[in-house]
Amino acid sequence: MFTGNLISFAQDAATLNSKGFHQAKKGNYFRAIRLFNQALQIDRYFTDAYYNRALAWSHLQEYTKAIDDYSIAIDIRPHFQSAYNNRGADKLSLKDYEGAIEDFTKAIQIDSGYARAFYNRGNARMGQNDYVNAIVDYEKALQLNPKYSEALLNKGIAENKLKKK
Repeated sequence: MFTGNLISFAQDAATLNSKGFHQAKKGNYFRAIRLFNQALQIDRYFTDAYYNRALAWSHLQEYTKAIDDYSIAIDIRPHFQSAYNNRGADKLSLKDYEGAIEDFTKAIQIDSGYARAFYNRGNARMGQNDYVNAIVDYEKALQLNPKYSEALLNKGIAENKLKKK
């Protein structure tokens, strides 16, 4: 039976998560992961600690570990659109185009104004040589953010690939 102070319990996990976040911002990813691990030992349902640890794993190109952490964060918080988007990005890095498209689509279903998810889904479709749908996604990203230069560039690349077919 827990007899400690519940508020200090949560604050300790939040403090460790915050320290981990600051270490990650400095590029100290292994140190950050240790701090996120400590936060999760205190509170195993601390979604932000899973999410932040996943980001650190992604920076280290440990995509499978990152995907696992994003998945836990999503299980705890099912409408966590950034976790879907980032999990999709890591699946894209592993060339799991179908899985990536599913995650980007879910992020878009949660937030239809999420330009980055449209852009990323366009990239996954490019990986499948589905240039027509990639262009549709890039155009939507540009509609949402007209200054999205990467979307404009990739749209041009997709259009060029279609002309070569």
